[in-house]
This record gives sequence, structure tokens and C-alpha cells, in this order.
Amino acid sequence: MNLKRHITLVLVVYLLMADVSAKKILFYEIGSSQYNIEREYSKFANELRKRNYEVASIEKGELTKDKLQNYDILVVQDLNKQLTTEEISAIIWFVLQKGNGLFINGGGQERANQLSIPFGVTVDNGLLIDTSDQIPTLNDRNSFTVDRFIEHPGMVTLQQGVSKIGFYKGAGLVLSSNSNCISTGSSNTYSDTGSFAAGSQPCVIAASQFGNGLVVTASDPDMLSNKYIEDYNNKNMGLNIIDWLGISTDNLPAANNSADTQLQIKEMKLQLARLNFTADQLAKDKANLLGQYGDLSSQYADVQTELANTKEGMIGPFSRSNWAIIILGVCIMVAAVVFSQRKPSQAGVKLKDEDILNELGYELDKPAQDTGGDKKEGGLDDLK
Repeated sequence: MNLKRHITLVLVVYLLMADVSAKKILFYEIGSSQYNIEREYSKFANELRKRNYEVASIEKGELTKDKLQNYDILVVQDLNKQLTTEEISAIIWFVLQKGNGLFINGGGQERANQLSIPFGVTVDNGLLIDTSDQIPTLNDRNSFTVDRFIEHPGMVTLQQGVSKIGFYKGAGLVLSSNSNCISTGSSNTYSDTGSFAAGSQPCVIAASQFGNGLVVTASDPDMLSNKYIEDYNNKNMGLNIIDWLGISTDNLPAANNSADTQLQIKEMKLQLARLNFTADQLAKDKANLLGQYGDLSSQYADVQTELANTKEGMIGPFSRSNWAIIILGVCIMVAAVVFSQRKPSQAGVKLKDEDILNELGYELDKPAQDTGGDKKEGGLDDLK
């Protein structure tokens, strides 16, 4: 008995440590014109691709077992047509026989119930109304927030990182069989058809296990549209649903494990995969930060070198070149002051009268020496 337990424990640990292969998702878009993974659902599709999911869609023809054979998860968003008997049969085979995941997201009562009823969920034919938790930006009684989540063994993943989601003109869900309600409206939520009275807290998202397959049903495709996916925790809710549906394809030995136990083991494996994914992202972020730190350190070293070189050429607070410019400016200012204060010279050669006359061709007799005699007055007669 103890040996059997040890073997089971070793097997579980091995399965938990095993790598999780990339899942392939097929979006059913035949007859749908409102939601397309490359248009209205492009943000959601891109987020799935970031998580290494392979995303594809089928837009024409008919869904068959052969076409579903290569996929792990089928998403039917806002079903807009009557399914053929062959298509319904192929989808039930995909879940029950193949043990894969199915996400039924909106489509109204008549269309969605083609798929949801076989899996224990009936979509009501009326819109839900909430009088207390309306979304402020929309001011619409049919659009409100939902913050009530119910935890079930093996379904914990569905509400991780989710505290509030937006609900946009969807219907309530009536559950039967082994379906479990994941999220409900508040006590102030009711249906405009009277199917859900105030205080009934109608279910808005349900999950169930059928055979080895898993199914999630929601009545509001707008939650994951490009317009609203960034609101509240809508994106996390959508990614949680896909991640959880993906564990249905993880094969475990039947042994003596019940279906619930196997589901819990699968979910543990998913949690490990999520932790590894987070660790990889953190490692990448760390490498990027180290690279940025190296660049900044190099720039800091360059600045330090330039600063040291600058300090070597400093005299006091200024560099040599700055001192040269300052001294030249002072010299120019001194010279300007001296020049402005200088007076005309008085020591120049003064022209005498006789010099002027000589230049005019006249000669003047030199003054007679004083001999004591009478002096003659010079006049015009002295001119020669």
C-alpha cells in the first residue's frame, strides 16, 4: 500500500514537472460578422499569442471532427447561426471523447443553447439589470460590474487575479447537472423577463467538467472585445478561462484518482506552468534591466572622465581658455578707458609768423643786435 502511494506521488511530481506543450485554439466564426479575432477580438488574440497559444479561426464551410482534430480548445463567440446536426455532434465529440476545452461566449438564448444545454447550462432569454453597480461611463442599467466569485476545487485558476469584471448587456444562466457557477450578479441584479428576481444573484459565468473535457459558458461576448477588454479585470478573466480549458488535454493516469482529483492535479500543473512563465518573464526583465544598467554605467564613466579632464585644465573656477578670454576682455576695456581720457598734445611744433612768410617767398631781416644806438622800426621798406 505504501509502495503504491509512493509510486503515485512520484508520478504526480513527474507530471507536474513535465513541460506544457503549446495549445492550439480555434475560433468559430462561421456566420458571425460582429466578432472576429483579427478585428473586434484582435487584442485578446494577441494576448493569447504572447502566451504561446496558436490562434486560428474557421469562417466558412462546416465544422467537422476532421477540422477539430488538430485543436485543443474551441471558442464559439456570439454564435450567429443555427448549427447543423453534424457540427453539434463534432463539438460534443471534441469535448467528451477527445477531452478538450470548449468556451461558449454569448450568442443569445436561441443560438447559444444549441451548445450550452448539452453541457448543463441554459442561457436565459432576457437581459440582466443592476440598479447599484452600473458602469459610470455607460450610464446603462444593463451594463454593470460584477465582483462576486465562487471558488470550486479544481477551478481556482478561473478567478486568479480577478476581483471585478465588466458585464455588458448579457443574460443570466440557469445551471443543471454538474455545472458550477463561477461568478454571479449582486442582490440588486435581476432579469427584465422576471426569470431572475431581485436578490437571486443570477449566474453570469459557469464552468463544468464532462468526461475529460472542460466547458465554460458566459453570456457576454463584449467583455473580451477590443472596446472593453482593458476594463477592470476582463482580460485576466479571459486568459484564465483559456488557461483552465487548456488543462483538459493534459493526460493523467486514471489509477484510483477521481475526476475531481485529476482536475485538481491538472490545475496544479497549470499553476506550475504559470509560475515558470512568470519566472521567464522576470528573467527577461532582469536581463533588460542589467543591460540598461550597463549602458548607464558606461555613460556615467564617460561623464566622470570628461569631468576629470576638465578639472585638470582649471585655474580657480575657470579653465585656461576662459581665463585668456577674460584677460583679453579686461585689456580691451582698459585701453578703451585710456584712449577716451587722452587730451590733444601741446608739445607739437608751433608755426611762427616768419616761417609762414618764408614759405610765401619773403625774407625778414634778422633783428639788429642791440648796440645801444637807436633802433629802426621795421616796416614794409625792410622787405626785399
